[in-house]
Amino acid sequence: MRLLRAVDARSVLVLAWVALTPLALAGGKPSAAPAAPAAPAGNTFPRAQLRASEFTYSWLLFHPVAPKGDVAAGARKLMASKYPRLNASPGPGKPRAEAVVQAASDKDLDPIDEDSLTYFARTLTGEERKSLMGSRQATLLSFRVPFEQRNEVLLDATRFAHELATEHGAFLWDAETRQYFSPRSWKEARLDGWSGGVPFVPAHVTFHVYRAGDGDALRMISLGMGKLGLPDLVVEQVPQSLTQDMGRFANLVAQLLAEGLSPSADGTLEVDLAKLKDARLQKQLEARVQKGAARRVKLRALAGQRDGGDPDNVLMELGFPGSGDVHVRHVAALDAVFGPQADGIVPVAPGDPELEAVARKARARLIDLRARAERGLRPPEELVLKAGFRTDDGGTEFMWLEVTGWAAGKWRGTLANEPDNVSRLRVGSPVEMPEAEVVDYLYVSPEGKQEGGESSRILMRRGGQ
Repeated sequence: MRLLRAVDARSVLVLAWVALTPLALAGGKPSAAPAAPAAPAGNTFPRAQLRASEFTYSWLLFHPVAPKGDVAAGARKLMASKYPRLNASPGPGKPRAEAVVQAASDKDLDPIDEDSLTYFARTLTGEERKSLMGSRQATLLSFRVPFEQRNEVLLDATRFAHELATEHGAFLWDAETRQYFSPRSWKEARLDGWSGGVPFVPAHVTFHVYRAGDGDALRMISLGMGKLGLPDLVVEQVPQSLTQDMGRFANLVAQLLAEGLSPSADGTLEVDLAKLKDARLQKQLEARVQKGAARRVKLRALAGQRDGGDPDNVLMELGFPGSGDVHVRHVAALDAVFGPQADGIVPVAPGDPELEAVARKARARLIDLRARAERGLRPPEELVLKAGFRTDDGGTEFMWLEVTGWAAGKWRGTLANEPDNVSRLRVGSPVEMPEAEVVDYLYVSPEGKQEGGESSRILMRRGGQ
């Protein structure tokens, strides 16, 4: 009997390619504490660099219509009346926050193009993007923060920025996470549900995932941890098929660090889902946990190696100890915290006419997609294929692979499913598949339009779903 795996069209983590911020900050920014020297890459992360004693971050308000009056003067009055913590009076031996509001110089503003908005304005509507692209003026908000006041100041600063943006009909640009927001989406993402204490870190941090170098594996790096006085996180050599689960895992580590997790003297980082305090993230992650999962794992905190476009912050690489290659160690850590992720299996008789017709259509369509795969797919463009793999008992198990390239009549990619009866493979394993063996495809165009995946819909329909 052949096995056909029923998989819905999945929303795979979109790969966000690093780009320059639209403003080169110059002048008027609060003075930053001297940056700690970077430790050699691959070495144990220096614990002295875990928490910055003082740090800065900046946001921009983009004005689609020239604001009336002096925005900076009005902002200072608002700050004095409602947000005094952002510019508290100095006291003997008492650390204080400092905020600076000033008009951004026109010469420092780069044009906002439609291509950049595709990646960095996902919360904006089409009309909002058009309005943002017409902005010719901006106001710079910069904050200097002592570590002891990081959470309180971030909350006040986020509220302050929202109130200013709402009053002036402005869009917000977070220079740390490289994201655009409307006042509405800023409030929904970053303020709703937060009234104090440690924030829900995934709302204030984003992860960029991109192909570094010539290989198929991806590099994952956080942006925005500097707003909490903490290092940004790096995970190297992530197979494309593991990006969703590794993203969940990295969010767990980021939240735990914000809640007080520290590596030991030898660099051991004990990641324990049971110690997570944030109820919102706890609920999200528990929905992924399988019965019997240990819910914890030990990592190594390493000094991160810098790449072009990285945030101007200390980097901590998450190291995965154990035996086997890096892919095996990644899967072992994810299994320890979340448990192996089993997919549903649907038996299908050989030569099923409806599914054979889908396979023929898929192979014909893929002729047109070869060139795109050869050039390299740029997010949000994505191609996922279904093909058969020999099982341990001599049968065939059909699974999805996420395409990373095409050459010499074969598709190359990483396995997107956890096999049921193919012990030599795990989710994320690198695989190759002859073009003639593909039975279905799922393609997401550069504009985000989706096609294919007919076999999954057929199996769901037959199963009454």
